[in-house]
Amino acid sequence: MRAPRAADKTERRKPSPPMQFGADQALWAAWLYYEEGLKQDEIAERLGISRASVFNLLQKAREERIVTITIDPTRLERADLSVELKEKGGLLECYVLPAGGSAAALYDRIGLLGARILEHKIEDDDVIGVAWGRTVMSLSKALSPANKPGVTVAQVTGSSIATYDFSPELCTSNIAARLNARCVNLHAPGVVSNSRMKTLLMQEPIIDQHFNLLRQCTKTLFGVTHLSGPTLLEDSGVMTEELLMQYQNSGAVGFASGYFFDLDGRIVRTGFDDRHIVMPIEDFIKVPQRICIGGGIEKVAAIQGMLKAALANVLITDQETARSLCAGLR
Repeated sequence: MRAPRAADKTERRKPSPPMQFGADQALWAAWLYYEEGLKQDEIAERLGISRASVFNLLQKAREERIVTITIDPTRLERADLSVELKEKGGLLECYVLPAGGSAAALYDRIGLLGARILEHKIEDDDVIGVAWGRTVMSLSKALSPANKPGVTVAQVTGSSIATYDFSPELCTSNIAARLNARCVNLHAPGVVSNSRMKTLLMQEPIIDQHFNLLRQCTKTLFGVTHLSGPTLLEDSGVMTEELLMQYQNSGAVGFASGYFFDLDGRIVRTGFDDRHIVMPIEDFIKVPQRICIGGGIEKVAAIQGMLKAALANVLITDQETARSLCAGLR
């Protein structure tokens, strides 16, 4: 068998990434594409690989967050549907996720948009009160790493082991970790056995200090839960079917940041509220920016009631939900 010619060896030899890239081809390809403006076929020639391989390297660079692409999500506030819902819902701001996105779960897509909005809105001395839920958890995971040591992220409702994968303490700590911010968890259960126990706990100095901190909130972040059909409250074990039925029999259609409400925005209470440790509503509605993230057709009635209750003044939702809300709000 004849030895390969020198030209054959040259054709098979792929250039090594420059030393400053540490043999990281994804980093090298990303640098050439995004920073030096080379086209993918030019990068393929430079690296001695196929154009398809360059595409895969650039995809890897995004997945590993070597590259982050930032789109200004606040422009969504100017869309006609956002403006209409803002006016009809009595909101300060409204952001609507466009239809036709990825196959990811809707709460993940809304959470991603919520993360980008929060990144634009956050200020260096914010105190952010955080509730729990799947969409809030998705937002926490989608936040880009930041350095906000002057920001405080505080839990607005007591803890619950039943919601371990999107619990109040986990949502709070996740957001604080992504922002490199101060995390303040509420060291009390979400629900206690009787009203006297709640009264005693609220008098404890550490709990009293926590609720004093919550009165300094500049922003709150929370999801919204519907009560028709399978609901997160029951699935997570926070409430029994019997307790939920009490609220529904009293006209409740939704739940947000610790409170139930009917379609007209009236707060609905039962004996459960006397055992539920959560930021008092009179303090909650004084927070300057109350950001609700959530969507899905099954939540339209719940979001409508929540808006009429004025629990939120900033809403981040999806296009289909926004259209239905605009049709139902007068």
